[in-house]
Parts: sequence; C-alpha cells; structure tokens
Amino acid sequence: MPKHCLPLGLALILTSTLYAQGNIAYPSEDYLGGGIGYTPTFLRLNLAKSFPFNIGASNTGLLGDSGLGFTADEIDALGNLLVIHGAEGFGNITGHWRVGAYVGLGAKSISRVDTSSAARPKVDLKVAIMTGNASLEYVIPLFSNLEISAGSLFGFSRAIIQFAKIATSSPDWEEQFAGTDSSNVTVSLSGTFFSFQPYVAMKLQFLDRVGLRMTAGYQVGTLPANKWTLSDFRDIIAPREGDFNAPAVRVMLYLGI
Repeated sequence: MPKHCLPLGLALILTSTLYAQGNIAYPSEDYLGGGIGYTPTFLRLNLAKSFPFNIGASNTGLLGDSGLGFTADEIDALGNLLVIHGAEGFGNITGHWRVGAYVGLGAKSISRVDTSSAARPKVDLKVAIMTGNASLEYVIPLFSNLEISAGSLFGFSRAIIQFAKIATSSPDWEEQFAGTDSSNVTVSLSGTFFSFQPYVAMKLQFLDRVGLRMTAGYQVGTLPANKWTLSDFRDIIAPREGDFNAPAVRVMLYLGI
C-alpha cells in the first residue's frame, strides 16, 4: 500500500466521524464513550432461607450439639441484606443503546466456640455470592446532565457456603495434609446458577467526567438442589433448592472515559 494512503484514510475516517456527530440530534458527549467505577449492590436477600441450610428439627446440620452447634437465632443473624462490592463499566454502542458489565463479591459470616470439646475450637460459617454479568439497556435523555434508562443484567452467579472448625491454638501446616488433627476441619460447598436482573436506572453527571448512577431492579435466580459441589470436586445434593430472588439496588460513582 502506498505510504500516502494511510494518512489519507485516517483523514477520511476523521472527517466522516465529525460529520456524523454533527447530525446527531442529542448532545454527543452524553452518548459517546462510557464510564467505569466502584458499584456496591444492596441485595435484600434472606440469607438463612436463600442458602439451603438443613435447619430442621434434627440435632445435626447447623443446629444442635451433634452438628455445628449454631442456634436458630444465630443463623437468623446473617440478616436479610447482602452488600456485593463490585465494579461496573458501560459504553454506548449506537443511538440510545448501551452495553456494560458488572462483577462483584459479597459475603457474611458468623462464629461460635465449641464448648463441648476440650480443645474449644472456633466454628466459623460464611456465605458468599460471586457474580459476573453483562448488561444491555435503552437510554432516554431528560436533560443535558440527566438521563434514565431501562435494561437488564444477565450472567452467572456462584453461591458459596464455607465452614471451618479450627482449634484455638495455631494449626500446624503439615497436619492439614496428613489428616492427623481432627479438631481442624474445613468444608466448602458451592453452586453456579444463571441470574438476570431487570432494572431502571438514573444517571446524573455533575462534572465533565464524573457522575452518579443509581439502579433499582429485581434479581431472579434459582440454584437447583442437585447443582452443588463439595470442595469443587464432588457433586452433593442439597436438602432443597436455593432461592436467590430478591430486590436489588446499585449505586455507581463513575469516571467517564
């Protein structure tokens, strides 16, 4: 290719781009480019009911002396609000359509001391949700610095249950692999499910490259009882399915790019 063709082609592309922007009826700075920022999600999820804990009348499972020893009140203390700390990015593709992505992780935990054992080990229970989603939305401009949009997140989430029973004294590294210390036990249960979250959002841009975006939606997702794995190696059937349907609110402080 002749050397003069490259600068000529770049000039033609730049000229056509500027001409196209000049014919756009709405302010181009509100629709071209995108943004990225820290985005916590407040998920109103009853953790004690969403995760398939076996909390029946038996003396095993989470409750009772033959199980982990937690009381029903301690399990309920996990609460009904999970904060997922994440990052979100978005970019406009054409006209009023916008695409984006969101990833995040949220967790809660409770602890107790096993007084029935002479070693008095500490028992920790932790539940967590990891999520990765794409988003597609339609933007409706109101003012030069204010817009609303409607769309949906869709992707995969992973629910995790972890518990550890560890002696008060520091555990020995070699003993963890030799299996000689029965007072130190760790278990991880996890399962992946498809989730989507229809939402409406409002974006307020208060500086040239800084703005605030608030989103209200509803997460839909169910993890079947037979989709759990034990320590990522072996399938295990839960006593019931995991129900992760819940209202969700996201707040994003973004930087424009």
